[in-house]
Amino acid sequence: MADPVVLRDLLREKHWQKYQTFLREYDKAAASIDSSLVGTAPSRAQLHRWQCGELKGLPHPQHCEVLEAMFPGRKAAEMFVPAQRSAAPSTADLAAAVGDGLEGVAPVPSAWSTPSRPVPESSGPLPVNTLRGPAHDQAESLARALQLLGRRRRIPDEEIAELALLAGHLVDLEMECTIDIEPDGWSSVTYRFELLNLTNAPVKRLLREQWFENTDGVRIEPHPDGERRVSIQRLHDIGNMTKFACVLSPPIEPGDIGTVSYTSRGGRFVHDHYWQQSTPRNTRHLTLTIRHRGVEMLVGCTAVEDQPDGAQVSAIDDLFCVEDDEGALITLTRDYLQPGQSVTIRWEVARGGS
Repeated sequence: MADPVVLRDLLREKHWQKYQTFLREYDKAAASIDSSLVGTAPSRAQLHRWQCGELKGLPHPQHCEVLEAMFPGRKAAEMFVPAQRSAAPSTADLAAAVGDGLEGVAPVPSAWSTPSRPVPESSGPLPVNTLRGPAHDQAESLARALQLLGRRRRIPDEEIAELALLAGHLVDLEMECTIDIEPDGWSSVTYRFELLNLTNAPVKRLLREQWFENTDGVRIEPHPDGERRVSIQRLHDIGNMTKFACVLSPPIEPGDIGTVSYTSRGGRFVHDHYWQQSTPRNTRHLTLTIRHRGVEMLVGCTAVEDQPDGAQVSAIDDLFCVEDDEGALITLTRDYLQPGQSVTIRWEVARGGS
């Protein structure tokens, strides 16, 4: 198996590892050299092979020229040598990062990649004055929980180190939204959150809201997960939106993972077929699935991702659309989303006889 190359680490340092972000930066560099090079970036699969060290030799000279413009001072030949593997962060390293996060010191990474303030490599024990008191005990407990999570889920060490920098926050390891639309437009929307508690307090309530453009009233049905009971507390209903809380019993303790799931009914898709899904927390994996029954074919389907800074990028490469005997099936997957981001799917359908 080939080893990852330096290019992978360079992209992570710049937060350019997402393919759409890479394309944008590639075209910027290409335009500074020769406008004819704009739009000549490698495909997603080709870029993956580059980073994984599966390329024999160097890319085409025009690619090398653009890469050198993207990373001034670096020669292309230096970017395609194996990257040095860093040692897994120790419990003390993780505890230091977690402790800062709990105190509001550590910055939250802008995108789940190499953080702007890296977790220090292990260099022996921490100073004695950092090893005293309940705050350290709690930080070390969360650090050990993260190490265990990494082993159980086979999460790379560098990602566990970044999770440590999110201490003080809740993280959705998995967020799944499944929308089932009947031929007459009435729908059910099922959410499933796999929530990691990196705060220093138990999570007893999860605030949520549901909005439908067309509705006869929103009805919410919680789903127990076998470990805890979930009940719905209605907070506010206004027009076609409802605000509510998922009350958890027992709560999700610091360092633990809990699953929260519920189904909302009462929304109807009439003329406009779209769904916007926001991420209230740092979200490691998002899966959005739409089953539209009783349609003959999909006429069109698009997906975009809105960034926290207001920029909008296409998510079409992560969109999968298919027609079968039941109608249309649409699936969108996105990774490493931040609070305040959202993805939007729009689709058009044709019905039999139309």
